Amino acid sequence: MNINLSKKQLFTLVFLFFVIIGLAIYSNSFNNEFFWDDDDVIVNNVYTHDLSQLPKYFSENLISGTGQKSNYWRPLLLTSFSIDYQIWGFNPLGYHLNNTFFHILSAFLGFILFYKLTNKRFLLSFLPTLFFLIHPLQTEAVTYMAGRADPLSTVFSLAALVLYTYFRERKKYIYLYLSLALFILGLMVKEQVIFLPALVLLIETIFYLSRKNIKKSIISLTPYFLISIIYFILRITVSNFNQLLSGTTYNSLYDGSIWVRIYTFCLVIWKYFKFIFIPQNLHMVPEVNIITNFFSWPVLGLIFFLILIFYIAYKIYNENKYFAFGFLWFFIILAPRTNIISINRPMYEHWLYLPILGFYLALFSLLFFIINKIKDRKMKKYIFYTFFIIVFLYISYLSYLTIVRNKLWHDPITFYEYNLKYTPNSFIQHNNLGMALADKGEHEEANQHYQRALSINDDYPQVYSNYANSLLALNKLEEAKRNYLKAIDISPKFSIPYQKLLIIYTRQDKQEKIKELFNRFKDNFNYTNYYLNFKLSYYLQTNQNSKALNLAQELNKIEPDNRALQQLIFQLKVNNLSR
Repeated sequence: MNINLSKKQLFTLVFLFFVIIGLAIYSNSFNNEFFWDDDDVIVNNVYTHDLSQLPKYFSENLISGTGQKSNYWRPLLLTSFSIDYQIWGFNPLGYHLNNTFFHILSAFLGFILFYKLTNKRFLLSFLPTLFFLIHPLQTEAVTYMAGRADPLSTVFSLAALVLYTYFRERKKYIYLYLSLALFILGLMVKEQVIFLPALVLLIETIFYLSRKNIKKSIISLTPYFLISIIYFILRITVSNFNQLLSGTTYNSLYDGSIWVRIYTFCLVIWKYFKFIFIPQNLHMVPEVNIITNFFSWPVLGLIFFLILIFYIAYKIYNENKYFAFGFLWFFIILAPRTNIISINRPMYEHWLYLPILGFYLALFSLLFFIINKIKDRKMKKYIFYTFFIIVFLYISYLSYLTIVRNKLWHDPITFYEYNLKYTPNSFIQHNNLGMALADKGEHEEANQHYQRALSINDDYPQVYSNYANSLLALNKLEEAKRNYLKAIDISPKFSIPYQKLLIIYTRQDKQEKIKELFNRFKDNFNYTNYYLNFKLSYYLQTNQNSKALNLAQELNKIEPDNRALQQLIFQLKVNNLSR
């Protein structure tokens, strides 16, 4: 299909079209509430609320600002949320607008990349990226505020790939340097970007490599792989916050055998294919049956399917290399999700966020190849128009499903009740539903879900802490204390239970318990400001304003840009003067 427009005009029209479509199908998500990881990353994360904490974004894990640990080091993601907070506070509109913008920009960058690689074939570039934009599988990364890591890291990744193609075509090293810089920035958003060199290698091999320039290709590719190696070493050493490679706790069979994880991944791939074509009954944290036998239909079926795909790719490669490129793109990005190194659950919808782009490129390149092979002009024209009618109807269907799915993300109770229909044994979702009910003051019902969560998994400190919060609200102090202590026993560096116990012991005037709690807190928190803040909260609770003022001023020397602390100091001075 020939488009009689300049490249600038074409790109502008495509971008505006993507903006209109993206806003149209995601606009009903703009008032959706904060929940799940939004709480740890945005709502309760003191680092997010204060840009003066920026250095800590780079030295600590993603949710350090809540006093917790995670495996994630994502300083630029945290920076983006912090900037949002400075502008929007707790108004979800701005966060959703930015997520949607990053998603639209990802689709547009995908279009530019494919347009360059496919020799300016408009439809072959446009349709895959349009499907990427509208597919309901993407809601987990776009509608969910904390899902921003996917669209934002994809912006950096695709921009880096586009710049690499500019470097290879224009021979100017400035494009390579900019591409490498964006690669590094992408690594600071999401760990999966570490596999970008594999995509660069794929592009180089299929579109640019020749016998004459092998040496130049190696020189061009080497920096990407060096950066990945250095990043990996740093992540398992300096920035290894919570035993990154310690494995999963999904299922004893799954966790204990590399072959079981690979066999199970074969089933996951079939589920992904189903979700791509018929995205019905989507839900967060899907449960996956464990496959233990090589001679099972998911394993043997996938082997046969891959043989067929590689055979087709080989036969048509000289005329259509995009089919091979698209499928290799799909499987390269999903490769770490095989859990050969056991680091995560078997399956998440948002893991298809970037792979789906390659999948649709492969699919449409094959369909166009078949249509172009038809010699009868009338028949070809008829099939071509029929094809576009089907595509239009399917786009409408997917867009409708995305709009409906956005509604299911509206508020935590709606979301978790919906998901628990499909995953009734998800302790995480029982815990989260309990938190949502507790926020509404429905503590008795919340406790039922906390108890259910603990019956499924009793080694999760946040559940004990949340359960204790509701018990405390119901004035069941002894039960609350037992559960706070259990949370601390499991995770001694989880700060919230200490704060809650301090409140209880202070109310009960149990000085020995307070002393024990202070000693235990000090033993487990090496950061001076953590301990001083804990001590400050005690002085405030016991109305020791003079001591609180002195300690707050001492803390202010450590945290000179902490506006909340400065406001507290001002208030304490006013209180002392009014006496």
